[in-house]
Amino acid sequence: MELKNYIDLIKCNPKYKSKDFKGNFPNPSSIKDKPHQHLNIIVEQAERVIAAIDDPSLYMDHIGILPTSVDVNSIAKIFASDIKQFATENPDLKLIGNNLYLAQNQLPSYTLFRLSRSRLLPDTYDNYIEFLGQKNVFSLYSVPFIVRLAIESKLKGMVGFKSSEIRLSDGQIKISNEFPALKIINFLISSDLIESPMSFKELKKIYNWSCGFVHTGKKEYIWLSLKAVSSLNVLFSKDYNQYYGRRISYLKSGVTLAQLQSAINSSPSFSKPSENKVVEEAIMLELSEDEFDETSGFGDKRKAQNI
Repeated sequence: MELKNYIDLIKCNPKYKSKDFKGNFPNPSSIKDKPHQHLNIIVEQAERVIAAIDDPSLYMDHIGILPTSVDVNSIAKIFASDIKQFATENPDLKLIGNNLYLAQNQLPSYTLFRLSRSRLLPDTYDNYIEFLGQKNVFSLYSVPFIVRLAIESKLKGMVGFKSSEIRLSDGQIKISNEFPALKIINFLISSDLIESPMSFKELKKIYNWSCGFVHTGKKEYIWLSLKAVSSLNVLFSKDYNQYYGRRISYLKSGVTLAQLQSAINSSPSFSKPSENKVVEEAIMLELSEDEFDETSGFGDKRKAQNI
């Protein structure tokens, strides 16, 4: 099996150090500069997938649902392809020999725009437009974005967020429904008012990772998406109940919602958000013609041209 062969090779690589791995989600900024940190995640997640090929029930505890064998085999194929792509993009690691593997790693602007239009005109696109598999690509690439939405929605429910009142420096007050997710996560890390089945430090790393796709449209390797979803599975464990519609409280015993609200609003990041804050004094952009979009499109079966 291709995936198993790759994992055996990675385990023999001198950069693979399993003793240093504690099972945590990697720091998003650190893993960009130190690609060898992917290796433990690759092995951990791949071994779970490999074991589930013959018995999908073995994957249930990790992913939170019993997957079909079709899904497990599909993940295994994508996993093997991503390892080849990762090895090509990081030749210094010398993972699987000198084989080059070129694959798509980003959704360009024209594809994203046409995907948005296809959501409004599904029959037109299904019947006439040759999308070259980009819908499936987007479905996989957008996992981090959906993870981000899930985390923000869960955090809102954990603290009971309704709205925020923002006092501006000019004396105006603005009422907003925008949720300050990262500020809330940082508060929860330093406080002891919420009973969470998952470490907020771990949640912060996953949240920071999940924000990347929104800004770049770039692909995340499947093992990081699997790691994120399997780690978050425990956070949503209280959502399942035989009785629908019951409120879920994460407040620690003896803590009231009023106490939580008071603690959040009096914390420095909310009561004095600009104090001791490093601000950007100048921003310098680097521009390149190499980053210009290129003409492209998808075929329209109704006429001999691209759209």
